[in-house]
Amino acid sequence: MRTIPVLVLFSITLTLLSCKQKEAASEALGDTLPEDFVTFYERFLQDSLYQMEHINFPLEGIPDNALKDNRALTDFRWEAENWIMHRPIQKDGTGFSSSFSQLGPIIIEEILHESGQYGMLRRFANSGDEWRLIYYAGLNPLKQ
Repeated sequence: MRTIPVLVLFSITLTLLSCKQKEAASEALGDTLPEDFVTFYERFLQDSLYQMEHINFPLEGIPDNALKDNRALTDFRWEAENWIMHRPIQKDGTGFSSSFSQLGPIIIEEILHESGQYGMLRRFANSGDEWRLIYYAGLNPLKQ
């Protein structure tokens, strides 16, 4: 009969942790971004089908390690067939953090490693009624 209280306690703990993660994600986005973008962004990183539906494929960008491998940086496009799902950046232990800026209908997310040597870039645009990922530069060394 002790399993019921344990299950209830487990459920409450899971609920609290879930709320805490959502709260942290909202804090990371700040109060300056449009509320509809914050809602979109959180769902974009949690729901793989939603993510695929909100990317302009073929997606303009830069591949991972493009500078290191001397790959051509012009006319690169990410394709749906080889897209790897983007997930929320874990603040603990990865060394990565993100910051946002807005230029009109475009929101730019810079994801930087604490060493200052590596980064990624995502650009999102509002096409009137929905947000979409319109550009992604994969993990690359930053110029010093």
